[in-house]
Amino acid sequence: MPNDAVHVYLGIGSNLGDRLANLRAAVHAIAATTSISLNPTGDLAPVYETSPVDAKSGDPPFLNTVVRITTDLAPHALLRVTMAIEGAMGRVRRQKNEPRTIDIDILLYGDLVLSDGAMTLPHPRMHERRFVLEPLVALAPHLIHPVLRRSIRSLADQARAEYPNDSVNLIAGRNWYAADPAQA
Repeated sequence: MPNDAVHVYLGIGSNLGDRLANLRAAVHAIAATTSISLNPTGDLAPVYETSPVDAKSGDPPFLNTVVRITTDLAPHALLRVTMAIEGAMGRVRRQKNEPRTIDIDILLYGDLVLSDGAMTLPHPRMHERRFVLEPLVALAPHLIHPVLRRSIRSLADQARAEYPNDSVNLIAGRNWYAADPAQA
């Protein structure tokens, strides 16, 4: 990677179909992208099963994880890549917060703070979402949120206290990707 490469944290979730296979396919597609580097043994958080947030009652639970990548892609170019992967995996955007085969969110792009019509960085609600914070704290607990200036561990502790009824259950450790013989 060039010297101007940056660490980026992506939140990945799925609540339709074979959810774990969807996560693996998304990571595989991300890792296969030119200008993105990802180490499957060190850059993947555990997988958590979580209840949908801001969804209709009865929507299926999600599997969620966080992936750390290194890239020299600009934020908007990376957004185009993640949206193309979502589309290739069958994601259809009809309405907000609907069930989906895959969801890839750019959570943090280095220390960049950005808000324009296309994207907001850091992700504007990540500090309120246990389904983001639990895998992120497992991967990078000392990472500092560039706007709130607090560690991810501190934000996760606060979210646990504020949202104790959010269902967030560990289902696979950090080796979940390599556990698939097709990806090993």
